[in-house]
Amino acid sequence: MIQIILLFVFGYIVLEMTLLITLGRALGLFWTLALVLGAGFAGAWLARREGLRSTLRMQRQLAAGALPASEMTDGLLIAVAAVLLIIPGVLGDIIGLSLLFPPTRSLIKAALAAKFAKVATIGRFTVDQAGPGRVSSPGGDRIIEAKVIETRVVDE
Repeated sequence: MIQIILLFVFGYIVLEMTLLITLGRALGLFWTLALVLGAGFAGAWLARREGLRSTLRMQRQLAAGALPASEMTDGLLIAVAAVLLIIPGVLGDIIGLSLLFPPTRSLIKAALAAKFAKVATIGRFTVDQAGPGRVSSPGGDRIIEAKVIETRVVDE
């Protein structure tokens, strides 16, 4: 697994360098640096704005008693975008900026949700024939009957 991650990081660095060199030859050094730095500053401003919006939506959802799963995903994607924008590079800036805009972020979020829905497996528990109150999981582990004791703290 670590080899795959290292190969990915190495490939990303080579691709970024190739894009920067190609862009530098086409536009010149000044305009390439201006583009990369400008995207970084614009991205930092957008990340701050979108992060605050996501945090406010998350607080409203929590105040309403709902689980803010979508807002938490937005916050995570905005954080990834901010990291990509801090690292100099053309590809990172393009991906980071696309994560900051709500329309493209929602498309990416839907694609990630579909990907994880295919990968995720949900375990199922079945009642064991050995006796009542005994439940076994597909892995062969046994869960036996237990008592739950509820406790409450009472202010005096």
